[in-house]
Amino acid sequence: MILVGANTIRTENYAPPPKPLAIVSNNLDLPAGLAMFKEAKAQTPRSMVLTSQAAIDRSPSDLRERIDLIACGAAEVDLETAVAALADQGLTRIHCEGGPKLLGSLIAASLLDELLLTISPVLVGGTDHLISTPALPALTAKPVHVLTESGSVFSRYLLASND
Repeated sequence: MILVGANTIRTENYAPPPKPLAIVSNNLDLPAGLAMFKEAKAQTPRSMVLTSQAAIDRSPSDLRERIDLIACGAAEVDLETAVAALADQGLTRIHCEGGPKLLGSLIAASLLDELLLTISPVLVGGTDHLISTPALPALTAKPVHVLTESGSVFSRYLLASND
């Protein structure tokens, strides 16, 4: 299962996915005009949003027609509950595409067991961060794979507690 933050869905304007996504959103800001909804076909798999019961209670009915809503906390998303909800559906291998806030929250909740990190030989400016959650605990990661291709470095790290 691919886990992704709603802000990443909006920012990158994801196309309809070939397999269902699990989207984390506290406020259900997922407009109908997003490509994943607007360009969806009858055979496009239905994704889900892991959200709070409060957000579900105030969600527009047209959103419920586009995507499955799963309560994972009363007022805001509890990531441990969200991961458990995915596991209850047999979805125990979770690949997180982010973004930075979701990645930081997973680390803070001790729910990250490996990190796939790509370094590209292109420098760009900006204010974005890999992780945008302050005051995270220091994590020790063990590199288990490092590959290079066309100047990019692809690495896989396991967290020390999962050796």
